[in-house]
Amino acid sequence: MSRPPKLLAISSPGGHWIQLTRLCQGLEGRYTLVYALPSALFGSPKMADGQKVYSVLDVSADDKWRLVPCALQVLYILLKERPRAILSTGAAPGAIAIWLGSLLGIRTIWVDSIANVKQLSRAGKLAQKRADVFLTQWEHLSNGQTILYKGAVL
Repeated sequence: MSRPPKLLAISSPGGHWIQLTRLCQGLEGRYTLVYALPSALFGSPKMADGQKVYSVLDVSADDKWRLVPCALQVLYILLKERPRAILSTGAAPGAIAIWLGSLLGIRTIWVDSIANVKQLSRAGKLAQKRADVFLTQWEHLSNGQTILYKGAVL
């Protein structure tokens, strides 16, 4: 019996992480999940349920100098794990993964945070340029073509 394809699930802490884990609950039977999360959330490379978790540096618009180390960490994970797809709910570590994944030919899916009611997030705007599938959780932010609305996660 063959193993299910790998899916890299990556996000920032807080609401992004909550939304990501809720999305992943429905994918566990179809994919081997590999998580990448800011090191502030997890100190060990394995979760209690046996899921593989990598630690990455969290970055934001306020500390751009950390983008390069985070990108190198994400690139290492992508090259080591070779996921079939990347799923992210944001923010910067997810946008980095979407960009690198698209350059490596990996299918990419971005779900913009439900917190962004009036406009897409900054990271989402960057990810939109490279994501194969871009979803918003607010119907009025969808354009019906490149920005899709399929409902809310929370």
